[in-house]
Amino acid sequence: MLWCGVVPCRAAVEEGKCIYYNIRNFVRFQLSTSIAALTLIAVSTLLGLPNPLNAMQILWINIIMDGPPAQSLGVELVDRDVMTRPPRRALDPMITLSLLWKVVLAALIIVSGTLWVFWREMQDNLITPRDTTMTFTCFVLFDMFNALSCRSEDKSVFSIGFLSNHMFLYAVGASLVGQLLVVYFPPLQAVFQTEALFLSDLVFLLGLTCTVWLVDEVRKLIARTAA
Repeated sequence: MLWCGVVPCRAAVEEGKCIYYNIRNFVRFQLSTSIAALTLIAVSTLLGLPNPLNAMQILWINIIMDGPPAQSLGVELVDRDVMTRPPRRALDPMITLSLLWKVVLAALIIVSGTLWVFWREMQDNLITPRDTTMTFTCFVLFDMFNALSCRSEDKSVFSIGFLSNHMFLYAVGASLVGQLLVVYFPPLQAVFQTEALFLSDLVFLLGLTCTVWLVDEVRKLIARTAA
């Protein structure tokens, strides 16, 4: 009888803790993306630069931010080590200084990288559909890598497994296909004011935007080593 009572109780506590940390990961992704988007527009305005994103592109980013990639973070599998973490008090805030530090770090990398791409593309002092397409795609790819790093607060993606969250894979895959359609499908090019990019452009952007994930992997490694 005792065994029948303890095991379900432990499973319920484990599931509850998993849900809590998944919500924290979701909030971390939402905050970092929102702060990055707002800061990108604000800094561009303060520096006297043209708006790096048009209204339709910002709407698309918002759909990605609030859509499947973000929601798939909420169905991350149960971390079996979650029971080794100490219990939290009921009145402890979900958004802590530690979480805010991670949010600000990710937002800083996203804004810096996206602004650099925008500045790099505007070397001729003229803003063209290519300039905004590069900037727009850069921000979206940063978002995807940021979502990847937000799957766990302290564990490497190599530890939890790239393929362990199928919903995340489907969500990110669908978002990337949508982004390719926005950039390469003529009817959507007209709506989003984009221009087809070269393969070399995509390779360059992938190499740049993965830095937000790589930096977070290094942060997690340092945190685990120091623990």
